[in-house]
Amino acid sequence: MSLSKLIDETLLEMVNVRNEPVQVRSSTRISALVDAAAEVVEEVGVERMTTAMVAERAGASIGTVYRYFPDRIAVLSALSLRSMDRFLRQTRENILRDKPESWIDMMLISFETAVEMHRTEVGFTSIRLGDLVSYPEVEPTSIRSARIASAFAAIIDQDFGVESTPDLTLHLEMSVNMTDALLVRAFVSDKAGDTRIIDEARSIISSYLASFDQGAKK
Repeated sequence: MSLSKLIDETLLEMVNVRNEPVQVRSSTRISALVDAAAEVVEEVGVERMTTAMVAERAGASIGTVYRYFPDRIAVLSALSLRSMDRFLRQTRENILRDKPESWIDMMLISFETAVEMHRTEVGFTSIRLGDLVSYPEVEPTSIRSARIASAFAAIIDQDFGVESTPDLTLHLEMSVNMTDALLVRAFVSDKAGDTRIIDEARSIISSYLASFDQGAKK
C-alpha cells in the first residue's frame, strides 16, 4: 500500500461518514462544518464538542449539521479523516521534494511533517492521527496507525530495498504511535510546541528506527 492508495481510501471513508452524496454546493457546506468542528475542538476539546456548537460556529442550523452527519461522532470522524488526509498528502509532497537518502530519513520527514501539522492545522493536536473511536470488532489492519505503517513499509521495500516484513511494519507502526503521543505532549500546553519535547521525541524515534536497521543488517 502506497501513500497515494491510502489517501484514496481515506477520501472514500470521508464520503462514507456522511448522510448524503456530495454535490458542489454540499461540498462547500460540509467543508464549512468541518472547519467549524476543528475550531470548536481546538477550543473545548473532543469530549465537550457538540453538534450545536458546530452549527453555531458555522452559522448554520442544527438541521443542516444533521443533514450531512448523523451524529457528533460522524462530524469528529470527518474531521479526523480530513486531518489524516492532509497529513498524508503533505508527507508525500515533502518526501518527493526532499528525496531522502535512507528510509529512516524518510520517516523523519514524516515526523517533521507531523510537527508542522500540529503548528498549522486547527484541531490537529486534539484529533491526532490515531483512531478517534475504537470498536470491539475493528480489525487490526484497519487501525489507522497500522495502515500508515503498511504504506510506509511498501515504500521502503520498493525504494530502499528493505524487505517489508511484519517486524518492520510493527516498528513503523510503533514509531507512528510514539510520534503521535509525544507530539501531543509537546503541543498540548504550548501552541508553538515545546522544543525540548520535540527534540527529545525526534531523538527517541531516530534511535528506535536505527536500532531496527542495525539489527536487520546483522
